[in-house]
Amino acid sequence: MKIAVFSDVHSCYLKMVAVFKDMEQFDIDQYICLGDIIGYGDQPEETVQLLIEKKVIAVKGNHELAMVDEHYFSYFPYDIKQPLLENIAAISQESIQYLKNTPDFVKQEGCHFVHGTPPDKLTTYIYDVSDYYLKSLFNNSRSQVFFTGHTHKLKLITYKGQIIYRRRIRKNRTILVEDHQKYLLNVGSVGFSRDDFEESKYAVYDTKKKEIMIRMVER
Repeated sequence: MKIAVFSDVHSCYLKMVAVFKDMEQFDIDQYICLGDIIGYGDQPEETVQLLIEKKVIAVKGNHELAMVDEHYFSYFPYDIKQPLLENIAAISQESIQYLKNTPDFVKQEGCHFVHGTPPDKLTTYIYDVSDYYLKSLFNNSRSQVFFTGHTHKLKLITYKGQIIYRRRIRKNRTILVEDHQKYLLNVGSVGFSRDDFEESKYAVYDTKKKEIMIRMVER
């Protein structure tokens, strides 16, 4: 099975179209979005409808959380609140329900998918958790591969022999998923990069070959 994983689209419809176009060459079986579908960008309805059309399984991001949780929304600064409110006003009831129905996390094919930090944290950045936390997570979970978003930065964390390794990813590459090792990949952002690369990012996990392919896409 080939699973395409992406995150933080933020209503950037044309960038999402370019990413789906790049995915066409890989015969994807399942698309999974790690949240923050809306916010910031100016084409929220087109973006959500594209994900619905592609039958994307999406988990809840912190922007979707803010849409349904007034208390959490109140902590957003104005420059984040305003575009989110404009996005919500511009989308259909079908799109609103799609976003509201997103779960906090999804597990399938030996993988764990969440917006912030596993197992179920929507608002915690993965770089804010300790190695101790990660060791506990890996040791107490049956999942071998974890996918996260939220930071808008590509990052690979691996765990083997009781040691946590954190690595930045700077180019398209393929990661071999080895036995007796665990992996956490932050897939970066489709909509807005916060690292050294302006391209949209996503990953493809081939569960048969046990390979994760990192892709960077220019629009």
